[in-house]
Amino acid sequence: MKKKLVHLVYSMGCGGLEKVIVNLINGTHEKVEHVIITLTPEFEMIDVIVPVIDVFCLEKRPGKDLGCHLRLYKLLKQISPDVINTYNFGTIEYHVTAFLAGVKLRVHSDHGHGGDAQDGLNKKNNLIRRVSSFFIHDYVVVSQDLMDWVTKIVKVKPHRLHLIQNGVEVQPSYTALEKAPAQEKVVCTVGRLDPVKNQSLLIRAFKELVDKCPVPVKLKIIGDGSERSKLESLTNELNLQEHVEFLGYREDIRHQLEQCDVFVLSSHYEAMPMTILETMAVGRPVVTTDVGGIRHFIDDSVVSFVEPDNKEMLACEILSCVTTFPADKVEKAHKLVFDKYSISAMAERYLSVYSTTTQST
Repeated sequence: MKKKLVHLVYSMGCGGLEKVIVNLINGTHEKVEHVIITLTPEFEMIDVIVPVIDVFCLEKRPGKDLGCHLRLYKLLKQISPDVINTYNFGTIEYHVTAFLAGVKLRVHSDHGHGGDAQDGLNKKNNLIRRVSSFFIHDYVVVSQDLMDWVTKIVKVKPHRLHLIQNGVEVQPSYTALEKAPAQEKVVCTVGRLDPVKNQSLLIRAFKELVDKCPVPVKLKIIGDGSERSKLESLTNELNLQEHVEFLGYREDIRHQLEQCDVFVLSSHYEAMPMTILETMAVGRPVVTTDVGGIRHFIDDSVVSFVEPDNKEMLACEILSCVTTFPADKVEKAHKLVFDKYSISAMAERYLSVYSTTTQST
């Protein structure tokens, strides 16, 4: 009989974490019965889940909502799962509720310092993490920097920690992008429009790129969020309306990446961004700020790193990629993803956790 697994997540809107959950479900549904419970009613990513599964929403109110715990308790009693997996800071406190509801195996996954400043040192939040961790059997992180943080700051014992790096769909080969030399070049970024993603740096760097690039160039910003109006205003201030396109949420991310000439991340912090792996998988060059856990899974041989908040350096690296395709880096990057970061590799590691959870703290 299949184990029944509940994924408790803040939302299933457009984002890297949500995509990991989708990949995990699609990669393990023949072995595990999956159920999704969200705190808030955002469901854009549900449509790309292959199996038909039950999806529930707790309709959490902003701020503290003790009633949400009661609703979860009743729902868990109804579902009677074998395992619950929560994700990031927004759901970690609900392990107390899962314990009271009698869920036997309780797993938490951190994909970043969610709920914190970039350094993950918010004392109140870390106290909540430490208290909640007593009700968690196994703790999953996606990068080495998060493993160090969870060990030192959250005080989780090493024997309960698992490093499971993200996995993406990747084919044995990729299709080269063929363009005439003078054809418009496309720079692409994907992610929620949030201060930590620092898309304003990319827009400012793109202004310099437009002035220097010998061929026409366009920036496509894919995603939505709280910073959209500010970023659109900045685009107007820099007179880039004809060069920058805000596409909002898109379901065809892979296609968009295949059509771009270079993918860029300008974030203040990233743990293990799915978008970098997805770009490497389709054979396109990557330029990224050197932040967080990125260097723990890739290096200079497969992507181009730039200093955080260095507008000039970012513009220079993008210009280099759009004028001279870095074929050697792209080939090595694709091989790395194919060898180490496939969905099947990630899924097997999660299945191992679900089947061997210690059930002890």
